[in-house]
Amino acid sequence: MNPLTRLAGILIASGASAIHAEDVDALYGTSFENAPAGIIETWNDGDSRWQSKGKSEITTKFAHTGKQCLHIFGGTDNTLELTLAGELQNSRGLSFQAERWTGRDPFTFRILAQINGNWQEVSNLDELVAVGRGFKSDIVIKLPHEIIGALRFVCSAPENAGILIDDLKLLKGEPENVTKLPEVCRDPIRKLLEKKDIFVSGTEDTHTFRIPAIVTATNGDLIASCDARRNSAGDLIWVRDIDIVVKRSSDNGKTWGPMETVIDYGDKSVGKPASDPSFVVDRETGDIFCFYNFMDQVKAPKEFRLHMQKSGDHGKTWSEPVDLTDDIAKPEWKMDFKFITSGRGIQRRNGQLLHTLVNLKRGLHLFGSSDHGKTWSFIDTPVTPANESKVIELADESLMINSRLNGKGFRGVHRSADNGKSWSFEVDETQVDPGCNGSILRYTSIEGGYEKNRLLLCHANSPRGRKNLVVKISYDEGITWSAGKVIDPGPAAYSSLTICKDGTIGVLYEPGYQAIRFARFTLEDLTDGEDSLAIPYTPVN
Repeated sequence: MNPLTRLAGILIASGASAIHAEDVDALYGTSFENAPAGIIETWNDGDSRWQSKGKSEITTKFAHTGKQCLHIFGGTDNTLELTLAGELQNSRGLSFQAERWTGRDPFTFRILAQINGNWQEVSNLDELVAVGRGFKSDIVIKLPHEIIGALRFVCSAPENAGILIDDLKLLKGEPENVTKLPEVCRDPIRKLLEKKDIFVSGTEDTHTFRIPAIVTATNGDLIASCDARRNSAGDLIWVRDIDIVVKRSSDNGKTWGPMETVIDYGDKSVGKPASDPSFVVDRETGDIFCFYNFMDQVKAPKEFRLHMQKSGDHGKTWSEPVDLTDDIAKPEWKMDFKFITSGRGIQRRNGQLLHTLVNLKRGLHLFGSSDHGKTWSFIDTPVTPANESKVIELADESLMINSRLNGKGFRGVHRSADNGKSWSFEVDETQVDPGCNGSILRYTSIEGGYEKNRLLLCHANSPRGRKNLVVKISYDEGITWSAGKVIDPGPAAYSSLTICKDGTIGVLYEPGYQAIRFARFTLEDLTDGEDSLAIPYTPVN
């Protein structure tokens, strides 16, 4: 059978809706439907032969199209070889759908070509294959203009993980839409006024500090918070002893006081962890509200509750916990995986306090208070797609949400002109992101007496892997953003922005998971001296 005829048959049989323009020039294609299921040793498929040099299988558990796909397992340099014959040796391109199986490191995935008996690497796909169900990575690569005897797919990953591949094609012509890493910021900030670890894992009776949140109190103090995961690094559902702790700085982050505890429900024998702190500051009353997520792992081991505590003295002391779950979540959500986004919420110009709540089954929702925190309620409009998100009020009093989008490689933007009753959505491909909690914050507004509207955005600017922490600025209410400045090129996960009382910019973030780090810099250094405040800074939320 003509290879193209066979390819068309495979695509139709496997449920593909159309043959792409490049497929017309395909020399070979398979969605692995005609391969025997199970561990691969050798599989002959026309003028090609698949042979495992490690451990690979045809699995019936997953597929992009049809009912089967290829699974190359993890291990060290686990290799699957595709030997070519006839006209297949003149292939000039390769395309396939892929899915990285697990986000745990290490992960490498390389493709090598055999030319004149020698192997040479033709593609490094370490950062191009996304984690997450759905074969989200559409991979297209060029092959050398040589006679190619074989191709090798080489994966290093945790032993039982690896990579899933489906709808593979060898292309006759050189492809134009080659998969590339999107551009990210590489320009380091000129100067950091501060860069110090203020919570260090393995100290202060804590195995791991995670999940940063920071605000500037109305007296100018910085309140930095995080999880104190006492005995293990795991999240709320896995760890029995997590406390919410804070440190304070009265000099814009130059020095920090001792660690204090907002809430400690008891040690691991009690099994009542609290996690993911976030703040809202009421600029009218001076009150600070600290939100977090709670579980009673003994009495209700699968139920997530939503708690809040208030401070009326700039974070020095805190009220008893208040359970807000029944006020801001529906009864049918009782056993859903739900949580208040860590970091911070906002206060709108009309005085309303506003924050974000994630329900992974039912979408993101806004909740808030219009009476300075006496009562709380939520807006019954799901915002999707969205994971951990931050809301901000724009100059025209409309709302914008900046969202983590898992598996997309970018951040998402939602906008509402009717106070959250309805939303528009777009994927912002200028905000390259691995799927991580970031931070967005208003810096100045014309309405507040400044000459410019300024928004700040902080996130891990990397398509794969939590690293390369960047801060960007927008002068048009988030329609466009500057290229940004790199605050930390190394490992960088969650982050939280604040504006210090002197107008400098502070960011609390995770440099990997070994510490919680504070960095501080000026508007001038963020913009290479092209922007500065014409009047003294006045705090806004």
